[in-house]
Amino acid sequence: MARRFAVVSTTHAKGWEVFGRQMVGTLDRHWLPDVALHLYHEGFDPPAGMSRLVARDLLEACPDLAAFKRRHKDNPLATGRHPWPAPRLVNVHLSGPPRRKLRLFRKGYKWDAVRFAHKAFAILHAAEHSGADVLVWVDADSRFFADVTRAEMEGWCPEDRFVGCLRRLVHTETGFVAYNLRHPGTAVLLDAFRRMYVEDLFLREEEWHDAYLFDLCRMKAEAQGHRSHDIAEGIGARAMHVLINSRLGAFMDHMKGGRKGSERSPDKDLVIKRTEAYWTS
Repeated sequence: MARRFAVVSTTHAKGWEVFGRQMVGTLDRHWLPDVALHLYHEGFDPPAGMSRLVARDLLEACPDLAAFKRRHKDNPLATGRHPWPAPRLVNVHLSGPPRRKLRLFRKGYKWDAVRFAHKAFAILHAAEHSGADVLVWVDADSRFFADVTRAEMEGWCPEDRFVGCLRRLVHTETGFVAYNLRHPGTAVLLDAFRRMYVEDLFLREEEWHDAYLFDLCRMKAEAQGHRSHDIAEGIGARAMHVLINSRLGAFMDHMKGGRKGSERSPDKDLVIKRTEAYWTS
């Protein structure tokens, strides 16, 4: 029996107008009709009329997210607005015991836990309520330009792997992740991921964005013997924009960061030669 796939994403009102509407429209055009899209929205109501769309108000569906935001709304450290001085044990000299040294962290997305918590709680809620065998997270600033086949979907996360993701030399690219919800390793990953936010365990880590925390939780499951799958098949060793250089680039683009609002990701992001009309026209 074919596995049931579902997609999950989230966006706020401004994001819907800038990129979310395009992602939802192109997904509806190019994905198989039996793949539901669970869209968690904040500050707006998406238009009705799309049969695959399961729309949920993010804060209503995820009270733990609302509580998380209340706890940290006045904490500049958890919103990436303040450099965080954190003492780390480093071996200052080759001989002698490790000594504490003050390391100053930059302001920015790496410590904006509140921003990325929206994504985390949407995934956690959809994992419990989608009824899918495989749940695929897709960032709302993505675009689909070619049809996605069932054979393609099955390749993202084999049945004996608990998650399929885009590995890089730095943290995993989490703009696209396939969770095998019927694998015991996924429960290990998602439970650890939930605790990062519900119990504020993220505060113990050096970076607080979802990709860094995802990798910690993934490695916890792997340490128990569960195996993950690299959708990028190693291309992340030489591509920072790993998604468009992987098999996924044959049918989608990810307009992340400063690419939002652009026609497509620039040619300089490609380290392989793409032949699809989207990339060559």
